[in-house]
Amino acid sequence: MHASADTPPSSATHATDFLSRLMRVPLPLLLLALQLPLILNPGYFSHDELQWWARADVPTWSDLPWVPWLDLSPLQYRPLTFNLWLVLAHAFAATPWLMHLVFVALGTFNAWLLARVLAGARVPTSVCRATAIVFALSPSVVYVHGWTGTLADVLTLGFALIAARIIQHAKAGDDILTTTARSLGAAAMIVLALLCKESAIVLPALLAFSAFRQPTVRTPTFGIAFAGAAVVVYLALRLPILATSGSANPAYAWSLGNLPPRLVEYLLYPFVPPLFEISSLLNAGIARLAVVSVCPALLLWALATRTWRWPAAWLAGFTVALAPVLVLPVAYNHYAYLASALTVAIAAAAWPSLAPRPRAVLAILAATVVVHGGVVMWRMVDAGIVERNLHADLLEIVQREPDAPIVVAAVDRRDNWLVQRLLHQVGRYRGVSLRTVRDGVDTSEPAVGTLKLRMDRRGHLSAEPGS
Repeated sequence: MHASADTPPSSATHATDFLSRLMRVPLPLLLLALQLPLILNPGYFSHDELQWWARADVPTWSDLPWVPWLDLSPLQYRPLTFNLWLVLAHAFAATPWLMHLVFVALGTFNAWLLARVLAGARVPTSVCRATAIVFALSPSVVYVHGWTGTLADVLTLGFALIAARIIQHAKAGDDILTTTARSLGAAAMIVLALLCKESAIVLPALLAFSAFRQPTVRTPTFGIAFAGAAVVVYLALRLPILATSGSANPAYAWSLGNLPPRLVEYLLYPFVPPLFEISSLLNAGIARLAVVSVCPALLLWALATRTWRWPAAWLAGFTVALAPVLVLPVAYNHYAYLASALTVAIAAAAWPSLAPRPRAVLAILAATVVVHGGVVMWRMVDAGIVERNLHADLLEIVQREPDAPIVVAAVDRRDNWLVQRLLHQVGRYRGVSLRTVRDGVDTSEPAVGTLKLRMDRRGHLSAEPGS
């Protein structure tokens, strides 16, 4: 029996129409809208953001404490990142939503570039758009876009994607001069990435993926060679410092023995909602880890239904992208930013030739990743609210009692990690000195006359009874 012309549209029809209209929204606008909670975050997440804001809180641009470009001695030689960070903090940090808008916009640019790289590999437009969305809403990426202390990661990926696009513009009939110019342009992007973060040393190897479905391999080959030469020079200058990184900072004390646990953590983390930070993943029970390990196994199976080369490429790209951090003692969410882009791109490139069943598997896994990203987004915004309230209350107390030693701890011990994160070596906030403030997470007895404060779940402070 056929429905009459007067039959109202079904809910399925409405959903289809909505999705159709949604797919016509310009991709950058759609990505910004999906990340709106991050943009509207009223505060910050960690001490490094607040420390750089304090450094940039000077009267004029000329007073900014610029980082020298030719001093190769620091463990973190990141002059492009640090100087740009000073500029952004001086201009926007006093208004958190503007600072967050800049970072989300940079991250959105990366997601859009990722879609353009896939389009350059002749991946269908709808798949390119969906991939950009899954990337932007995946947990490690949400973490990076919501934390304005991750400028190095955002810039490194951006330069890598621009290098890939330069290579993709090559044509089979290009002469040697054009090929050389394109290759040098791609290598220049890798050099800029090296001025942003040490882990950019892996980018020449990852440029090999930009040759996928291209009319010529000469430009990618030249680009990899020139970029590789730049990395060799970089390592010749920096390797003595990087090799002894553990003596400069225990967080960078590397060991090959760290490879297995780090690899497991980074493989499983996207599929473990509602886990906020990757560093606690291995504390989960064996049974839960065993169940979660099915997810990457299913992903590799879905890719293998095409040919074995696809899961091999996925694992190789994943491992190479993370290689510099797999030897470190602790895993951090933002370290997976580059790997997140590469792995979703490989899955997207395989998608058009997959059968319905492996496509369904990838779709379910992608949905799991996006749900996890939503949880991380909520936690990032919640931390921003705590920061805003904590420092607003703290400023009132410090200005009222400027010389009193102050110790802050959370009412709920589970929130002490955030107290530490927000107060660690933050010497000034909005022009007010916090030199008398420290966190009270350690067990040492505070000095006589110390004002003991307790932070509630929303970040508000109250004096401890008897303080």
